[in-house]
Amino acid sequence: MIEKTYKAVIAFLVLVLTFICSADAQDSDRAYRIETFNTSSSPSVNVSTSGGSINVIGQNSSEVRVEMYVRRNGRYLDPSDTDLSDYDIEIDSNGSTVYAEAKRKGSGWNLFGSNRNLSISFVVYAPENSTVSGNTSGGSVSAEHIVNNLSLRTSGGSVNVHDVAGEIDLRTSGGSINIENADGRIDGRTSGGSVSARNVSGSADLRTSGGSIRLENISAKMSARTSGGSIRGEFLTFDNDIDLQTSGGNIEINLPEVSDFNIDLKGQRVNTQLRNFTGEFERDHVEGRIGRGGPMLTARTSGGSVSLRY
Repeated sequence: MIEKTYKAVIAFLVLVLTFICSADAQDSDRAYRIETFNTSSSPSVNVSTSGGSINVIGQNSSEVRVEMYVRRNGRYLDPSDTDLSDYDIEIDSNGSTVYAEAKRKGSGWNLFGSNRNLSISFVVYAPENSTVSGNTSGGSVSAEHIVNNLSLRTSGGSVNVHDVAGEIDLRTSGGSINIENADGRIDGRTSGGSVSARNVSGSADLRTSGGSIRLENISAKMSARTSGGSIRGEFLTFDNDIDLQTSGGNIEINLPEVSDFNIDLKGQRVNTQLRNFTGEFERDHVEGRIGRGGPMLTARTSGGSVSLRY
């Protein structure tokens, strides 16, 4: 009996996974509108919507493909369901610039309009060397495999990037920031969520007013600050300055084996075992140098402890 039940559960899970994979594969078939533009290998791609998500995917081509999706209450719509008469929709190109825009007409939300509760999202496939700008006021924004300048902004969702490089500017007022496999100059800001960065090199300035910061496999010059959470950092290299600060949590730092650097740690308590140290050591503050000195490690918290391993 148990064996039969087990087999039934496995069969059910396989069926569910097959359905999910099939649904993902058919997403393009659900698009309300699709436009394709022949461009150079490094066009400018500008995408904006007032009520949905944006996802930009880099690829090895000289073509930009824009897929627009319309949903109401989670259900995909097509032109036979709604005419989008309450929106200004522009999907076009001008020289080496491709733009996709969806904006509600008028000054605000229409409680009794036929198109209330709509979300208009874009999925854009673009050359990996594109300059990308994505802006939405009501959903998440994401990008992958883009190796040129990248700017993503949202007022009400998360920001997610992976396998990106170049000048990277990420902003959200109400969600988290997630960065994976990034190289370049990275600037990330959120007012209401956590920040996660993994496999990052170059330089990064990450800040949140209301969440924790998690750093993993970092080789970058790093500045990370939060007003309301903890910071945990694991670094692969320590060749450039590291500055970690929080007003309301603990800081945990794991450095590679390194013998020469400067140090300034301050918290309600500092936990570390110092080797070859010259400077001042107190229960709540350590300042000086390890070995001959070198890049600066700064870690400060007003409401927790600082722990360092190296």
